[in-house]
Amino acid sequence: MRDAGLTREAERILASAAALFGSQRMPQFRAEAELQLANSQLLHDPPRAARTASAAERRFTTLESTVWATRAAAVRMQAELAGGGVQRGGGRRPDPKYVPSGDDVEKTAATLVRAGLTSDAAALRLSLAIWRARHAQVPSSGTTRVPRSAPIRVQLLAHEARVARALARGQQAQARRAAAAGLDLLANWCESFGSLDLQTSVAMHGSDLVFAGLASAVESGKPTLVFEWSERARQLSQQVVPLRPPPDPGLAAELAELRMLRADDPNWATSTRGIALQESVRARQWTQTAAGSVRRRLSLDELADELDGHTALVSYVYSGDALVCLVVTRDFRRIVPLPEAADARALLPGLRADLDMVATVRTGPLAQVVLRSLEARLADLSALLLDAPLRYAGDRRVVVTAPGMLAGIPWGMLPGMRRRAFTLAPSATRWADVRRGASSLRTAGFAVGPRVMRGREEVQTAASAWSTPTVLERDAASVDAVTSLAAHVDVLHIAAHGQHATDNALFSGLELADGTLFGYDIDRIPDVPAVVVLSACEGGRSSVRWGEEAIGMARIWLSAGARCVVATPVVVADDDACELLGALHGELTAGSDPAEALAAASTRTGLVTPFQVHGAGF
Repeated sequence: MRDAGLTREAERILASAAALFGSQRMPQFRAEAELQLANSQLLHDPPRAARTASAAERRFTTLESTVWATRAAAVRMQAELAGGGVQRGGGRRPDPKYVPSGDDVEKTAATLVRAGLTSDAAALRLSLAIWRARHAQVPSSGTTRVPRSAPIRVQLLAHEARVARALARGQQAQARRAAAAGLDLLANWCESFGSLDLQTSVAMHGSDLVFAGLASAVESGKPTLVFEWSERARQLSQQVVPLRPPPDPGLAAELAELRMLRADDPNWATSTRGIALQESVRARQWTQTAAGSVRRRLSLDELADELDGHTALVSYVYSGDALVCLVVTRDFRRIVPLPEAADARALLPGLRADLDMVATVRTGPLAQVVLRSLEARLADLSALLLDAPLRYAGDRRVVVTAPGMLAGIPWGMLPGMRRRAFTLAPSATRWADVRRGASSLRTAGFAVGPRVMRGREEVQTAASAWSTPTVLERDAASVDAVTSLAAHVDVLHIAAHGQHATDNALFSGLELADGTLFGYDIDRIPDVPAVVVLSACEGGRSSVRWGEEAIGMARIWLSAGARCVVATPVVVADDDACELLGALHGELTAGSDPAEALAAASTRTGLVTPFQVHGAGF
C-alpha cells in the first residue's frame, strides 16, 4: 500500500501494529513496524519520519539488533537530509538546518553494504548527493551505483540526483532530460496498473521529478516546453487505458453489504467491518482491473491542429513555485504569468463557505449579505486567474486544464467565464482523444434518489425533451437498476443526494433507493454512457492526491470511458438544479454539445450556478 502511494492507509495500519506490539511487550516487532512507518513518512513528512526512525533506532540499539539499528539510522539520516533534522544532544526539537555529516552517512552506508543491504545504502548516498547539489556542493565527479533490483523509489532517487546536479550546474536541458527519463521509468512501472486508485496514487513517486521539469520549462519561457511538461504531469496517472473488469459477484456482494452498513451506522467508514470491507473492495479493483493500451501524448503542434477557429486551450501550470497559464489557439500560443496566484489560493476556503451559504440561505436579509460576499470573491478570483488569459483567448470557447491546487473552483460562476462554453479536461491529450470518437446522443435514462426536494420534477422536465426516455423513481431507482440502465443509454441523469469521501474518493457516492452507488460500482458497468449528468451536491468535487492529482466522482466516470460529466463541486440549490438541468436536455436533443448546451441553458434561464462540464464537452 505504501509503495502504491496509499500512505495514509499504510501508516494507519503500521501505527496500529506498532502500538499493539508495544502493548504486548514485543519491542523488536514494535521497532520494525516503526521503521516501516518512518519509511512511509519519509515520502511526505520528513520531520515526523526523523522522529519515528530515531525511536526505532533507540529500540534496536537497546536490543543490540545492530543491523536493524543501522537501517533505522539510515532512514533517520535520509529524513534529516530532506529537511527533517533533529538536533541531537541538547534536546529533541526539530531543526531543519541540521544534517548528518558526509562521514556519518558514508560510515552508515558502508555498514549497510557489508550487511548486503545495497539498495538501502544507495538510497542514503543518493539523499546526500541531492542535498549537496541543492546546497551548491556538487562534486566534480562520482555517481552512486544503484542495483538493478532496487525498488522503484531508489531508482527514482538516482534520477532526482541527476536532476539536482544538472540544475546546480545550470544545465537546464540536461535536468529536463534526466527528469523525463525518471518519469518514463515510472510510467513503465505503472503500465501494469489498470486500477484508477493505483494510477492516481503512484504519481506521488514522480512528484519531485514532475515539479523539477515544470519549473525548468516555465523558466525557459518556451510554450512548447511548458505544454510538453504540463501534459507529461497530467498524463502520469492517465496514460494507461484500463480494461473494463469482468463481472465479479464477490465485489457486488461486498458493495451491497457496505451500503447496508452505511445506512445503519454513521461511523461505518471507521468501523472494524467497514474498514475490512473497504480494503477488500480496493484489493479486488487492484487485481481485477487490467491495464490496456498506453496513450501517446500530443505535441503542441498536434494540439493546435485539433483546435478550430472557435476554440482555445487555457492550461494552468503550477511549477511548485509559480503559476502560469498557457493560452493556445490554432495559430497563437502564449505563456501568461499569474504572479498573484497565492492571493487566488487564499480566496478558495472562503469561497466554498460562501457557496454553501448561498445555496441554503435563499431569503431574508442575510441572503443578500452572503450573495454580495460571494460575488466579490468570484470577481476577485476571475481577475486573478481569468482576465489576463482570456484577453488572448478572446470570445472563443475554452478547454481548461488545471492543477489540483485549483480544484473546487466553480469556473462557470467566475464573471470572465459566464455564458461561455467551456470544458474542464483532465489533459489536452485526453480531450483530443475522446472528442475524436464522439457520436450523436440518441437515448437517455433518468433516476431519482430519495429525499431530493424537486428531483422528480427535474427528471420529468428533463425527460420530456427525449422521445423514449427511461425514468427510474422511488423503489425502482436501486443501485443495480441504475447501473443496468447506464449500460444501455447515451445520456444518464441522476438526481440524488451526493457525498464526497475525502479519504478515498472511490467511496464517494450517490444516494439511491437501496443505498449508496459508490465510485467502485461504476467498474461494474460494462459500457458507461457518453454523457453523465450528476444533479448531486459535490458530484464534481475532487480530492487532491500526490503530484497535484485530483480525483472525484466526475474523474471516476471519465476514467471508466464517459465522454463528459456535468456536475457541481459544491452544494447547489434544488430550485436552480431543477430549472437549469431541465433546460440543458432541451439543448442536448437539439444537437448541441454538452458544454454548449450548458452555456445556452444558463443564458436562457438566467441562472449562474456551479454546474460545469468535465471531460470533452465539445
